[in-house]
Amino acid sequence: GYSTPETLANRNRCKVGQISLMEGPLAKYGEAGGRYNDLFLGALRQYGMLCIGLYRFRDNANSVDASSKRYIITAPPDDFTLLPSDQVFVLMQFDQGMEYRPTWGDGKPINDRIQRTAGGGGAVPVPTKPGDPS
Repeated sequence: GYSTPETLANRNRCKVGQISLMEGPLAKYGEAGGRYNDLFLGALRQYGMLCIGLYRFRDNANSVDASSKRYIITAPPDDFTLLPSDQVFVLMQFDQGMEYRPTWGDGKPINDRIQRTAGGGGAVPVPTKPGDPS
């Protein structure tokens, strides 16, 4: 559809996401006893996602009386061991069409930021208002 500068500005925000360590972009951190510190840094550097906590099964899935109930662990320590069944709460870009660039926030003018277009027609500069700090 048609996007105006106002609608594009409304999409430039974050949302809370829940990502599985069983599959998907963060799966490698759930394998072989990965550490929370590696997950935190990898998700932030590679995908621009800020990890804020884990969603873990209460019981070991291998036990006979295992429960399907989960609990939340917020701000785990750096050396906290991850499980493949864990899910990660993250703050992520609201608009999945926005391209994450690790250089954002490096002091360059906002007009240098690039956004993917829905039609795949290449990159276009994101319009900004004068004096906009974002």
